[in-house]
Formats: sequence, structure tokens, C-alpha cells
Amino acid sequence: MMGDQAEHLRALMAHRQSAEPAPHRVLAIASGKGGVGKSNVCVNMALALQKAGQRPIVIDADVGFADVEVLLGVRPRKTIVDVAQGTSIFEALEYHSSGLAFLSAGNGLLNIQEFTSEQMEELVQQMQRLHEKFNVVLIDSGAGLTENVSRLLHAADELLLVTTPEPTSVADAYALLKMLVVRGSVPPVRLVVNRAKNFTEGRLTADKLCAVADRFLDLKVGVLGYVLDDAHVSMAVKRQEALLDSYPNSQAARCIEQLIRNLDQQEAVKPRGLAGFMERLFGRRGSKTDAGHSA
Repeated sequence: MMGDQAEHLRALMAHRQSAEPAPHRVLAIASGKGGVGKSNVCVNMALALQKAGQRPIVIDADVGFADVEVLLGVRPRKTIVDVAQGTSIFEALEYHSSGLAFLSAGNGLLNIQEFTSEQMEELVQQMQRLHEKFNVVLIDSGAGLTENVSRLLHAADELLLVTTPEPTSVADAYALLKMLVVRGSVPPVRLVVNRAKNFTEGRLTADKLCAVADRFLDLKVGVLGYVLDDAHVSMAVKRQEALLDSYPNSQAARCIEQLIRNLDQQEAVKPRGLAGFMERLFGRRGSKTDAGHSA
């Protein structure tokens, strides 16, 4: 049954990709552990993209946590599961006061193999409608080394890996990379060092992680940039407001905006869009390999 569904989805994707406009750029934002500011980086990068003239949308796929809705101060009424069951995707979207859109995935993206063929076709049709309004998709994935997180990250066009300079955070980020390498091909990875005391600490942290990934995993990791530690971040979180909205001139906000400039300047990966993302997500059933490696 699973194989039949996968073949049905691939045929559906091939038909839709032949007629769809330029695909979305799908960026997955991940971390090796919780508490490093992953969702904060994701939300504020989306706001910075919007400020730069792009049309981003955030998909909250961090099941069990509500960081995106807390950071934006908006509680979603519907999820991607409702979309698969016939709700218009535009009815399922929520909007921040800035106009930034986000969609709660609930457990839909993680349990996508449980959808019927009819539900899958409905979801594909609806997801493709996002081309009407958006051109960049940022997926806030769960933290850690689970198989579901692995499936999401393998399916994305690019992986933005968030860590802090703390040794445990760096070790967990390395463990996440090792898990991805063990389980299959890895999308292009770019590192964001969050909560660095200064740029020197950020650069040294990035250099260390990039070096061990190259040496032991034969994996080239790029560096997107650094976000300096800033008390305004926690102040914005307590107010349930996005940093770029509440404190646009803060040090951390300027760092986030620099990440977007760096993203534009670095060599772009040819996007495969939401259709390609969903095909890879649905077709990847995961590996039985034990990925609980230590650094």
C-alpha cells in the first residue's frame, strides 16, 4: 500500500511540476538540541526576507512545541491535516501583524504516509496554490536526532543548522549532521552560530564544527553567519513579539538581516520547490540504522 501511494504521488508530482511556475526555495531550519534559538532565527529570518522584498511563508513543523505561534503572538486555528481533508490552504494560514504568513503542520508532515491517496492529492493541489502568494518557504523543524526530523531535513533544498558556542550545542549539531550522513544524501548545509558573545567567538565556533564535519564526515558545511547575544531577544519573547518587529534596531536584529544578505550573496541551490519537497518527504521511509551517535 505504501509503495502504491508513493508511485501515485510521484506521478502526480511529475504532472504538476511540468506546468508549475518557478519553484519555491525550501529552507529547513534545524538544531541538534532545543533551546538554542532555532525558532527565533527562523521567524526573524522570514521577517527579514519580507523586509527585503521577498514573499516568505513559515511552516511550523516542530511538533509538540508552539514556538512559532508564541513568537508571533498568533494561535493557529487549523493545520495541514485540515488542508488534506479539504480546507482551503489559504483558510489554514495565519498572519502576523507584519503580514508574515505561517502554516501549522501539526503532525501532518511527519505522518504524511498515513494519508489516503485522495487526501494526498488534495494536499498536493493545495500546497501548489502557495505559488500564488509566496516564493520562499522556511520550515521550522523539530530539534534533535529523531527519524522524523531526519526525513524533513533530507527533503529540503537547503539546511540551515543553528547552534550556539556552548560545547554541548556544538556536539549535538555535529551528531545531527552525522545522523543525516548515515541515513543518506545531505542537502547543502549552512551554519548559523546564535548567541555568540562576539564575532570572533562565532567564527571560532563555526570553524571548529566545519572542520570536524569535513574531517570525520567528509561533509562540506558552509557558514551563513552569526547572531550576537542580545538581551532584546528575551525581551521580545516575553512580550510574545518578533524581535525584528519589536526591536528592529537591536544588535541581534541587524545580525539577522545580515544573514539574509549573506543568503542572497552565497551560491544559490537550484530549488526543487514544494512539489519536490513533498515527493522526497513522502518517499523517504527512513532508515533502521541507529543514529544515536555521540560527537
